Amino acid sequence: MGRKKGVVYMVAGTALVCAIWYFVAKAINRSLILPDFLTTMKVFFTGWFDGKVMSNLYITLTRVFTGCVFAIMIGLPLGLLMGYSRTTLVALSPYVNSIRQVPIMAWVPLSIIWFGLGDGPTVFMITMSAVFPILINTISGVMNIDPNYKNAARCMGAKTWQVMRDVVLPGALPNFLTGCRLALGSAWMSVICAEFIATSTGFGYIMVEAQVRMQTPLLYALMIMSALVGFAIDQSIVLLERCLTGWRYKDGAAGN
Repeated sequence: MGRKKGVVYMVAGTALVCAIWYFVAKAINRSLILPDFLTTMKVFFTGWFDGKVMSNLYITLTRVFTGCVFAIMIGLPLGLLMGYSRTTLVALSPYVNSIRQVPIMAWVPLSIIWFGLGDGPTVFMITMSAVFPILINTISGVMNIDPNYKNAARCMGAKTWQVMRDVVLPGALPNFLTGCRLALGSAWMSVICAEFIATSTGFGYIMVEAQVRMQTPLLYALMIMSALVGFAIDQSIVLLERCLTGWRYKDGAAGN
């Protein structure tokens, strides 16, 4: 019942926002500031069948998933190690906590110097924005594992790598997936920002192009598309989380 009511409220809220947009746009009558709702929706729906928009969206998604793969390759093993070993945690925490405080856009000039224009700086910034949610959530997941499980595995003759494989990795999986969910959200937002500056292709680039050409309906439509794609990515991780850790969702053990 609660879920059905939530869906009803969501639909009603969306309809209300659309109605407000329609009437405010008519009252302002300045398409450069707030374009007509129906015009924007027409551009929005046709955009999904526009070859230029879809090809740039594909480029952006490729960059996002490439950067996230690199982030997982760095964040997961390092998080398992730091969560398992107190010595490693104390030794590396100052570096991790210092680097993650640097704003993602501050890496733009340096990444362009290192990698030039194109995919290089974009993938680098995606990796930098995604690695820390994965790393920190993995550390938290490992540290929250009941020590009795590790001790029991050792008493049964398990070696360190077996404890990591059979106890630590499965125990940290829920937190790791939560980190992936946060990482993909950060990656999607950072790639759009990076494409404003460091590339001549991608979804962010065509948003800047629409802004420069003062195609405000297209800009609004692309923003809505960006929001929906980000939402779809987030929900795909939720679905994966439910498949791999379904026990967390029984009897309301975990929410969305």
